[in-house]
Order: sequence, then C-alpha cells, then structure tokens
Amino acid sequence: MKRLLVILAVLVVLVILGVTLFLATFNADRYRPLLVSKLQGSIGRPVSLERLSLGWRNGIAVQLQGLAIAEDAQAGREPLIHVDSASAIVRLLPLLRKDVQVASIVLERPRIHVARDANGRINLLGLAAVGAPAASGRTARVGEAAVSFNIASLRIEDGVLHWTDAFTKPPADLWIKKLDVAVRNIAPGRPMDLDVKGSLAAEVPNLRVRGRFTPPSGTQPGSVEHGTLTIESLPLERLLPSAPPGEPQLQGKLTLTVQGGAKTLEPSEVARSISGTGTLKLDEPKVVNLNVLRVVFERISMLPGLVQTLEARLPPAYQAKLTATDTILKPIALSVQVEDGTLRFDDLRVRTETFGLNGTGRVDLDGTVGPHTFLTVGVNIRATLVIDPALSAALIEGVKELQALTNADGEMEIPLAIQGQAPQVAVLPDLNYLATKLIVTKARNLLGTFLEKALEKNLRSREPTQSPGP
Repeated sequence: MKRLLVILAVLVVLVILGVTLFLATFNADRYRPLLVSKLQGSIGRPVSLERLSLGWRNGIAVQLQGLAIAEDAQAGREPLIHVDSASAIVRLLPLLRKDVQVASIVLERPRIHVARDANGRINLLGLAAVGAPAASGRTARVGEAAVSFNIASLRIEDGVLHWTDAFTKPPADLWIKKLDVAVRNIAPGRPMDLDVKGSLAAEVPNLRVRGRFTPPSGTQPGSVEHGTLTIESLPLERLLPSAPPGEPQLQGKLTLTVQGGAKTLEPSEVARSISGTGTLKLDEPKVVNLNVLRVVFERISMLPGLVQTLEARLPPAYQAKLTATDTILKPIALSVQVEDGTLRFDDLRVRTETFGLNGTGRVDLDGTVGPHTFLTVGVNIRATLVIDPALSAALIEGVKELQALTNADGEMEIPLAIQGQAPQVAVLPDLNYLATKLIVTKARNLLGTFLEKALEKNLRSREPTQSPGP
C-alpha cells in the first residue's frame, strides 16, 4: 500500500514538472499575430494585442495583455475597448476529453466606450466583447474534432464604461468608473447570477445592480428576474439629457431603489418590459430657469396682465417670489411602481417655502435601445398647486379676483398639469377650471350687487311719504 502511494506521488510530481516545463518553454506569443488576424476578420475592426502568454493559477492560465479594439484605423480616437490584462484559467483534465472548461475569466481595468453618433446609431461592440464570455456552452471545430467551450464565471475588476452621445444637443458624456462585475453560474439558456458595483457620474461608489439574468440567444430574447437596482446621491443633471441654454431643467441628487425584473432583453422591447416597485428620493431639488408660480399666473389668460399687476401691487418681499429665476424645492420622497416601462407615483408631495404640489403622475420610458433609435422619457403629472395663506392673502390684496380660487383655509388652489418629454416639460394650469371659478364668482358677485341694489330700491319705495306742514 505504501509503495502504491509512493508511485502515485511520484506520478503527480512528474505531471506537475511536465506541465511546469511545458509552460516555461512554450512560446505562446508566437501565435499572437494569428490571433489578432482571426479577431480582426471576425469583428471587422482593427485589433491590437501587446502580448500572449501561458501560466499556472490553479489551472492553465491564458493571459492577454494590452488588448484593444478600435472603431477604425484613425489614430487618436478612443478605442471601443481596451483591456490591460485578460486571463482565462482553463481546467487541465477536461482538455483530454476535448472539453475546454474555463474556471474563470478575469478582465483587469477594461475601458469600454459606447457611443451614439449624430444620426442616432449606437455602437455596442465594446460592450458586447466584454459580455461575450457569458455566451458559454458553444462548440467549435478544431481540425477534424469538435471541441466544446464552457465558462463558469466572469469578473471585471476596476473597469470604466464611457458613454458619449453626439445625437443630443449639446452632446452628452457619462462615465461609470470603478466598475466591478461578477457573473457566476454561467450556463447556456439558464439564469446566472449578476453583481455590479460602480461609480455612476461620481467619484465614490453609488451604483449597485444584483439579480439573475438570462442573456439573449438565438432561441430566446433573454430576461432579468429578482433584480435590484440601487443608486445613491446621483446628480440628476448628469443623468438627464442636457436642456438648451436658458431652458428649464430639474436638478438634485437622486437616490433610487427598485426591485423587479424585465421580461425581455430584446432591444426594441426592453424599456417597456421593466416592472417592479421601489422608493425614490431627491435631495437638494431645484428647477432651474423656471419660476413655477410666475408661469402659472402668466397662463391665466382670463385675467390679462395678471403678473404685471401683481408685480406692481405686491410688497417687495412677495414680488421677489414672482421674479426669481429658479424654483427651489424641499427634499422629495415617494414610493414608485414600475409596470411595462412606466414609472407611476400616486402620492406626489412637493414643497417650497410658499407653495405645495399634491398629485399623481407617471414617467414613461419608451423607445429602442438599439443601433438606430433611442430611449425617450415622457412626463405626465396631474396635481394641485396650493399657495400658503400669507402669500395667497398678498396676491388677493393685489388682484381681488383671485379670491375665487381660495379654499376654506385661505389657500389658493390651482389644478395644473406638468407634461412633456424630458428635459423639456411644460407647466399648464387647468384653464377650464379657472375660468369656471372666476366667471361663476364674478357672476355671483354681480348678481349679489344687482339684488342688493334692487332690494335697496324696493325698501326706499316702501318708505312712508311725509305730508307737507300747515
């Protein structure tokens, strides 16, 4: 028995020595030009590779250093992808069965560029190259033999995703830095575990995505299940499309948590397939280049020159409320529900120093995340603007007709709609409601005055006539 163990030990040592000698003497880099040529022919883009080597890390490790795929041959342009180091650890024994089992693929410091040109075409080649290992379980011909390729896991360490958009005006630029991605339990046609961390438009980690997803294949469009998206303190103006100079835009720091999934990853349907529930918080919110109060009063067309009259009659402290350039809001928190790509909120409460906004609304995600079309964000909110009693009294003192819009607490109430395509949205008061209120009140006042005068005249007619003296 001891002799058998000794023989086995010697065999193991010989195998290890043989593999070590093979790895030490085998010059894998001589195949680098062939590999580059095959890659260029396959993807139709310029490819460069600094070094190809073999090593040992609990298995045969194939390492590529300085791998880059360019958009075209023009020098100086940002490559679609550049990877400092890519390692694939291959299990040794399955190779004898012509089964290439990759225990893990690790991409160190990849820099991925996703771009949309001025015609709306999106180039996803760099992103597709990074995600290609998730398409495991394929079979290829090597000579006369069929060899299967299976990958167990994929890791991305300290990556960067750069999005540039020449279609928007002005062009957009967005970064996800410190990107760490782990994909585990990779199996063809089955859900796999995904964990993503990164810094979205920030210098500190503020993005987390977890869940199970099935990548698209020739037989199915892919899906996401049990997914969780968490974003913390994201500057909203870096996420939304830039508005033209002088146009209104919502700003603030967004914190969002949503649990749900997507029934399909088909580019033409993915935006409308997202469903889930969550919470949304917006700190330091502000609507720049828009004074909500002023816009509402400017649109009350049945009282011509209302804003000018108020500016002339209001005390200076209240005049400033109408002449301010921006609308400063208090922090916003609400529960949200996402269904078929529509984000709904049923208890919207927005506050400022002088008014509140209560209502419901939705944000519609529509469009195709694909090579020729793009995602649009539609906003549709129905709410009531409630002005605090002190400002309401000052406004009514300036224009008496506004008394018709007050409630029992002395607050002016104005129903309105906020709608449009982000970042350009319009604030539209309900003119039919306002006209009805103002006209009915005016008619009531006129009728009251008429009846009062008629009653006074009637009383005078009933007074006894004094007879002349003797």
